[in-house]
Amino acid sequence: MRPSRFRVALLVGSLLLPLSRRATACAQAADTVHRYTLFGGTTTTSNFTWHHPGNAEIGGSVDFRLGDFPLPLRASLAFGQEEQQIGTHLQFGSLSLDAIARPVPTVFGTQLYLLGGLGLGTRGGYGHQAGGSYSIPGIPQAPYTYFNDGQKTWSFVEGGAGLERGRLFMQMKMQAPVASDGYVRVPIGFGWRF
Repeated sequence: MRPSRFRVALLVGSLLLPLSRRATACAQAADTVHRYTLFGGTTTTSNFTWHHPGNAEIGGSVDFRLGDFPLPLRASLAFGQEEQQIGTHLQFGSLSLDAIARPVPTVFGTQLYLLGGLGLGTRGGYGHQAGGSYSIPGIPQAPYTYFNDGQKTWSFVEGGAGLERGRLFMQMKMQAPVASDGYVRVPIGFGWRF
């Protein structure tokens, strides 16, 4: 008598279930060796000008567990600057708290992780000018107008993904303002965990 497909599937599933739970548990295990991180990279706001040499971001983070919350958490503090095409130099700071998920097991020593969370961002005050024109003989030059834009603070949600191999990692995040007027920022960073 041949077993039905349903029974075969049930038998295979019951044998693989403990293995899949073990893999999921290992993927979400707390990392007790490398808790602190230093990172650096480039950043851009919504105009996506990563190629500018003045765009940079540096920072640090700490990973920890919070009670019965199933995922590890990462608190990050970062400082960045951006040169915009109009010659404006912007300086940013951010403080964020993210949950880290590792949905798949390590493959060839490389671990994929996803992150998402909330944070606060700030931009330092800056001055810029508008107007003016090239001098053309016989035509008066338009005057320059100077503007001062003060410090700005906003809240944001962020999401991203990264790859880690041993103590090194690379990640990309996207920060979007929520319940406030701010900047959409996209930091890309490389870091070292210790």
